Amino acid sequence: MMKRRISMAKQFGISTLLLLFFCQGYAEWVFDGYWENVQTSFYGSLPEPEGGNCNLSDYVKCTQIRANESVTTARIRTNYSDYFNVNGTDYELDAQISDYIRYVGRPLIYCIGLICNTLTICVFARKELRRVVTCQFLIAVAVADILILINGVFYWIEYELLTPVMTDSEVICRITVFTVYCGPEISAITLIVMSIERLMRIIDPAAHDRWFSIKKTRLYIVIIVLVMVFLNINIFYTHIYFDECCKKVCWNIYHDSREILELYEETHQTGMLKFYDVYKWVAFVIYWALPVCSLPVINGWLVYEIYLARKRSRGTEQENSLPSHFSGSSDDGESEGEEERKKAEKEVTIMLILVTASYCILTTGFNFIQVGVIDVYGAESEADLIKNSYVFSVFILLFYLNHASNFFLYCISVRPYREELKCMLKPFYECITKPFRTITCGICRRNDEAENDTDETPIQLSESSRSNYGACD
Repeated sequence: MMKRRISMAKQFGISTLLLLFFCQGYAEWVFDGYWENVQTSFYGSLPEPEGGNCNLSDYVKCTQIRANESVTTARIRTNYSDYFNVNGTDYELDAQISDYIRYVGRPLIYCIGLICNTLTICVFARKELRRVVTCQFLIAVAVADILILINGVFYWIEYELLTPVMTDSEVICRITVFTVYCGPEISAITLIVMSIERLMRIIDPAAHDRWFSIKKTRLYIVIIVLVMVFLNINIFYTHIYFDECCKKVCWNIYHDSREILELYEETHQTGMLKFYDVYKWVAFVIYWALPVCSLPVINGWLVYEIYLARKRSRGTEQENSLPSHFSGSSDDGESEGEEERKKAEKEVTIMLILVTASYCILTTGFNFIQVGVIDVYGAESEADLIKNSYVFSVFILLFYLNHASNFFLYCISVRPYREELKCMLKPFYECITKPFRTITCGICRRNDEAENDTDETPIQLSESSRSNYGACD
């Protein structure tokens, strides 16, 4: 068993190191190339009115639409002077900075999130934790988060590196748009069901055992995934991939405005505009309104029930304080077990509160952009354009940060998670430090041969230290 753990740790460690080296090399490459040809690239610039599929009246509309949509892409950097002719002003530098925030921030969050979510799955899938119902839900959330982050890479390549990926393939376009709706919705509904499970565990343990066995929990997760897939399957049949304003459009909530959809509907009458006006509110309700309204209520109820349970427990202890002196050592063991259970319930509750607060704070701005409450495409001046670009940059990074940061919340709030993480990484740590320990032992033997006690392992954990690492032997 130990050999298997060491082998898995080696494989994970080598994979992580390779990924980190790749991210570092790639970051240096994109940083060196970022400021080259800042004003010489005119990706997506409009041709003359008689070229392409633009007529004279649409040309003016398309120019304004493309200018407003540039706040969500690198075109605010590459095309800014071409659109507004503001050379010599501060707007040009502001445009570059607002884009650079996304250009660097998005891949950084993707790399951290992918590594941390992978670690989360590895920890919760260990034998000690995968038998816990809550961990099954957390694994599902981590998988959904990984899909969201991988999907974000395509958006980054398309709209920040300005390399056609989504607009070059209808299949990739539909898959990425489908994932950007379906993934967050799966994550949101899973968090709600997980909070209900924790509440039922406190209110009615017997009912909890009936309704939330491991098999039934996995069935619930499958049902959530299937329902969300069914709700979003229409993306593969609707007109989100089309030609308009002399370019291919993969219409999505991140980088395309409602105006370009209106322009396309004027000539094609596909009904996509009416469908989107309804569909955006469905997505808003599932991904934001429902979690933001239900999670605080459920977790607040959970905290209240834990408070009442502790209050009743303290009253029982006071009533039975005299007989407890004669109850023997077995009651002491039961008391310690009860204390451990209460401590675990408290930690999981803190984790749920942190995840809820994080979710509400980090996803609000993105959802308000998605339904048009915050209109980043309605700039009427150069200053508005820059302001909208900054607003979009902040909210899109917060959105991805929500799906990359759960690992850190688990580490902060849940002791068993930290112990299992240490236990999983301990063999990898020992493999990394083994050459250094061997060198240290050789130096000690030469310098202190009289005491010849260096045959012992330099890092020898005491029993108390071993217990802190989760007893993984």
